[in-house]
Formats: sequence, C-alpha cells, structure tokens
Amino acid sequence: MTGQCHRQVFVAAGRSRHRSLTLLGAACLTVGVFMLGHGLATPGVADRPMNAWVSRFPVIALAGFATLLALALRRPTDRLGFVGRHPRAFLSVYASVITVAVTAAVLWPTAGPGHAMVHGESELGDVVLLLSGLTLLATGWGYHRRWRLGRDRVQLALVLACWLGVEALVSLRFGSLWHVSSWIYHTLLLAGFGSAVFALVTEYRRVQLIDETLAGVRLHDDMEHITRGYPEALRALVAAVEAKDEHTHGHSARVAEYSVRLGRQMGLGPSQLRELAQGAVLHDIGKIGTADAVLNKPGPLTPDERAWIEQHPVAGWEIVRQAPSLHAALSVVRHHHERWDGTGYPAGLAGDSIPLQARLAAVADVWDALTSERAYRSAWSAQRALDHIVADSGTQFDPACVEGFLDVLAAQGVAPTGEPASAEAAVAAASDCHVPSGAAPTR
Repeated sequence: MTGQCHRQVFVAAGRSRHRSLTLLGAACLTVGVFMLGHGLATPGVADRPMNAWVSRFPVIALAGFATLLALALRRPTDRLGFVGRHPRAFLSVYASVITVAVTAAVLWPTAGPGHAMVHGESELGDVVLLLSGLTLLATGWGYHRRWRLGRDRVQLALVLACWLGVEALVSLRFGSLWHVSSWIYHTLLLAGFGSAVFALVTEYRRVQLIDETLAGVRLHDDMEHITRGYPEALRALVAAVEAKDEHTHGHSARVAEYSVRLGRQMGLGPSQLRELAQGAVLHDIGKIGTADAVLNKPGPLTPDERAWIEQHPVAGWEIVRQAPSLHAALSVVRHHHERWDGTGYPAGLAGDSIPLQARLAAVADVWDALTSERAYRSAWSAQRALDHIVADSGTQFDPACVEGFLDVLAAQGVAPTGEPASAEAAVAAASDCHVPSGAAPTR
C-alpha cells in the first residue's frame, strides 16, 4: 500500500507544473522514505542491532515534512523556480538522494554516526522538533485560511496533515520507548501522510480540469483559491455569461479579482472575500436575457432599451437564487448598480444601506468596464479611468471604497492626476457606457 501511495505521489507531482504540488509531493516522499527506513532500522528487525538511526529518522521525517509543506504554502519565488519548471527532474533527484541515504543507513546501521548518538544530539533533536511543531502549526493555519476562502476539501486535508503532524511530534517527543504512547505517533503521522497524499492527488486532478474561462486570468493568492473552490453551478453560469458576448470575455473574472483585492485592502475576512468573489463573478449574469443589439449598440440607448438594461440585476438575482450554493452572492448581483447618493438601480439604495460587498464590486466593475476594449469604444487609459472614479467618490461610489481602491492601484504604480475631472470627461464616461450623463457609468 505504501508503494502504491508513493507511485501516486510521484505521478501526480511529477506531471504537474505547479511548484506547490511538486513540493507537496516531496513532503510525502520524505515521510514515506524516512519512516520506511525507521521501520527497517528498528533493532530486531532482520537482526538489526541497536543504532542511532532508528531515533533520527522520525525527527528527520517530521522536520522535512514541516519544511516542505511550509514552502508549498508560500508565494512562488525565483529561488525555487526550478522546482516548478522541472518537477520530474527535481523529484527524481530528491527521491534518489534520500533513498540512497536511508538505504545505506539501513544496510550498515552502526557504521560511522549510526553507532551512537553524538554529544548534544538529544538537545538538538528537541530544538528541531520544537521548530518543526511551530512550523506545522503556522502552516496549518495558513491552509485553514485558504480552506475558508474556497471551502476546498483539498485545503482541509492539508490542515489535517499539518495538525496531525504536530500531534505525532508531541507523541514522539513525550512517549515512552516501547510503550503504546510511543507508537501513537506512527498512527498520527500515517494519518497526516495520508491526508497529504489525498490533497496532492485530488489537487492534481483539479488543476488538470480547471475551466479555461476562469484560468485565463492570472490569479494569485486568495483569488486563486476562491476560484478553485467555486461551486459547479457558478462555473456553469460564468461560462454562459462569457459566451454571451465575446467582447466582454474575461470581464467577470477581472471584476472578481479586483473586488477581492479591494476587499482584502478593506479588511474583509476569508468568508466575506469568498462571498464577494462569487457575487462579482456573477454580477452580469442577468444580461443573458438582453439582446446583443442592445448590449453592443454603438450609440445612446433609447428609454426602453435603458429600462431593459436596468433589469439585468434583478434578472440575475432571479437566476442565482435558484442555486442554494450561491445565495451568498445575491446581494452583489442585485445591488452592484446602486449609487452612494441613492440615484442608482434597481432599488435606489443609498449610503450604508447598500451592502458593503456590492459597493466594493461597483468600483471594480466600473474600473474594468472603462479600461477594457468594447465593441462600441476603445479602452480608457488607467489614469483617465481612475480620475473618473475619484471624481465620483461620494456620488456614485462609497468614499471609503474609493480610498481603498487607490491603495490597491498604488501598489501597481497607478495614481490619479489630482486634477478635477472635467464635465466633458463625465459625459464621455456616461456615453461610453450607454447611460445618460449623471447616471451609473457602466451597464
């Protein structure tokens, strides 16, 4: 069974081009190889004599497991770029090195440093176990946050892998040799190893099947984990709205990404960010029932056409509420066109009566609408679009959300000019987005 697990680990991690999955595979290999060596080096097994490796291997296994799980959680860096670019080569070399080292120790257990513990090794082992435990606790908390973002069972499995590893470590350190307490860590570590294997194989399969519509936008950190946790009903609806108009392909995903960036800047927690992303990616789902001739009309809309456009938040709300798994997205879908001054639609809400997540999505929606190419106009420059958003702070947008968005874009090197927006610019924004001057500048 252990051999089968190793084969699944190597195949899944080796085929993936994702650095985190490769490191997760290395973590599983570390536990498997060193704990196998621990078993084979146990005195009495195949006439093995008393040796120091039987005590060292569990410590090395836990330390390696903790280190590699922590590295898998971190943002990719150039230092570990080789791991993601050449996963099979990395895993082959890593597996070969640790296998040769463990095999040598098992075959000649009392040779060299295997004869006895060196001076101070016991104290050093305690320090290594303490650092490994702290690393596993912190890493488990990081995976727990990811689980709250996407409700993904893979992340939950990694939480279990980390925290079961901590329990195994405690049992190893404080258990009495050859008593039941000293063997509990075997069970706990095996459970943690099994959780990590499950996470690796399941995540590999998921990565291979990510919908191209959602994977087309480069998402990182929180947003990446939220999208991977999208319910199937949401994925189907996103595909439908993207297929509706090729000129706005990717708009929903970009609005969700910027909404989450803004939400994180505003201090929203993981669950709120997940709900915000789901609402933002579905905000235009009601346009499925709107005629293409209206959506892509190059000139001003007639009153009837405008009334039709203004129905899309309610139409979207009616569609989304049919799926119980998407109820958290309803407030954004229905209210992303409300205005801070109360002149928006469909309910004419004002100020704090507009749900916070809808206020956040409204800023992101306008930003992407103005900076994207459309069938009826060219994209605005980033600075011109930001000047427009700043000018509408306190009328169309929540001023606090605008301030937060300025911070988000400042990290990208985009800042407003500081000059008041002209009336002509406001009319141009309204005209570009098919609404009369003074009304919401996006459809």
